[in-house]
Amino acid sequence: MNVVYKAIVIDDEPLAIDVITHHLKRFSNFEVVRTFTDSVEAFNYLKEEHGIDIVFTDIAMPEISGIELVKLSKANTRFIMTTSYSEYAVESFDLEVVDYLLKPISFERLSKAITRFENSKKTTSESSLQPSFYVKEGDDFIKILIKDIDYIQGLKDYAKIVTGSNYCMVLKTLKSIESILNTYQFIRIHKSYIVPLSKISQYNGKCVLINNTEIPVGNSYRETLKVYLNNKRL
Repeated sequence: MNVVYKAIVIDDEPLAIDVITHHLKRFSNFEVVRTFTDSVEAFNYLKEEHGIDIVFTDIAMPEISGIELVKLSKANTRFIMTTSYSEYAVESFDLEVVDYLLKPISFERLSKAITRFENSKKTTSESSLQPSFYVKEGDDFIKILIKDIDYIQGLKDYAKIVTGSNYCMVLKTLKSIESILNTYQFIRIHKSYIVPLSKISQYNGKCVLINNTEIPVGNSYRETLKVYLNNKRL
C-alpha cells in the first residue's frame, strides 16, 4: 500500500495556491488537505497536529512570514518554500527546508522538489544529520555532504567541488571555502587545492593520491602536510 502524504499550501495570492494544487493533483500519493491565504490561520492549524507531512509556503507573507513559520513549527514538519525573490534562498536553506521554488512554478520544477522530499523521507536520521552545505546551480540549490568531497580546486574566482565522478562550479574563492572546511579536517596542500585529510591514500613528496587522482602539493604547504602524516604514522 502506497503512503499518501498530507500537504497544505500557504500563499496570500489565491492564483499561486491554484498553481501548486493543480500540479499536486498529478501525484497520486499527495493529498492537499487544506489551503491558506492567512499565515496566522495556517500556523494555528499546524499547532493542532493534523499529521501534515509537507507544507508549501510563500515566504513573503503578512504577519507571519514563511521563514518564521518554519522556525515556529515542529521539527517533523517539512517545508518547501515558494517566492518571487531569490534573495531569501540562503536563509531558507539554513533552516534545512526541502526545496526553494521561484515563481512562476512549473510542473517540472515542482516534480524535482517532490522527489527531494520523497528521498529525504527514505534517508535515516543519521544521514540527515551529516554535515553539509548548499551550492547554487542555475535556479537550483544542490546539497553536498562534506563526507562526499574528494577535493576542491580553485579556478580564479570559481571553485570546482569534486565528489566522485561528479563536480560542480561555485562562484567562491578557495580562501573563503577553506575557512568553512577547516572545521572538518580539510587542508590546503597547494595554492589551487584543498583536500580532506581522511581521503589521502598516498603521498610521495610531490603529490597526494585521492581516489586514483594525483593532486600536486605546493612547496609552501609541504611541511604542514608532512607534520600531519608523521603524526599518523605507525
